[in-house]
Amino acid sequence: MLSLEQLHAIGEELESTFLLKSAPLAIKLINEDEIPPLCEQPSKQGKHYALCQALAFSRHTRHHLAMFAEDHWCLWPVINFRLRTIDEEDKKYVGSAYFIRDPDVSYRHFCEEYPYIREELKKTGMAIAPLATCDFEPDCVMIYCEPSQLRQLLMASKYHTGNITESSFDTCDSCGAALVPVLNGERDYNVSIPDAGEYERSLCGENEMMYTVSAARLEDFIGAVRGLVEKGFSYKQLAYDIRPDYLRPAFYNNMFKKWGLATSDELWTPGQR
Repeated sequence: MLSLEQLHAIGEELESTFLLKSAPLAIKLINEDEIPPLCEQPSKQGKHYALCQALAFSRHTRHHLAMFAEDHWCLWPVINFRLRTIDEEDKKYVGSAYFIRDPDVSYRHFCEEYPYIREELKKTGMAIAPLATCDFEPDCVMIYCEPSQLRQLLMASKYHTGNITESSFDTCDSCGAALVPVLNGERDYNVSIPDAGEYERSLCGENEMMYTVSAARLEDFIGAVRGLVEKGFSYKQLAYDIRPDYLRPAFYNNMFKKWGLATSDELWTPGQR
């Protein structure tokens, strides 16, 4: 288990290593009696946010928030996280409006593929804070990034696990698509694309993507990030370099020599290619 001091250091390291434009977010499912001391509940101030707005507010302004049913202004996360129950009639009504032309197909999609938090994991709310300042142990970490930054995040998760990260590219309810698979323990890493609400109401950049990491894998993940830095493959170490006969790692040269092809004059060392 990582201490708060370690979590804060990792949050700062992620921001610095990937030159992120906003803070990586610590996310934790909570009940009313578990609200972290620094987290403010919007409804207590007469305000309501869509979850994507709360995420944007926290990652850009570094505020700590606690979101319960009465704080939400978008119905999808209320459903995702089982903050209120919906019956079969509700499913037919909401499901037929899930941005699919055929209402029957939309309803079937909503029933069969919609991301629900597992019943045994549900709580009444969620704590949201920048990882670098959170005062709670998160369940997962959420990073908004540009494609070039995402490439290196994906490289780190693959470097650690040996697997290509799965994705949930739903253009409606992207907050649920991004968070629920990881919170449910279905996957340790997840890539999502911000939906129209993220863009329109949360001012999400046109090139931003969403990357979610299970907190249980955070220590391994940051170790992989550091490993790539040591090998010269971090985000800040890559640069445009369109030259012929560039430096290559030893295993490139070994294979090219075996094939009877040209080898490099110099072998690859950390920080060089």
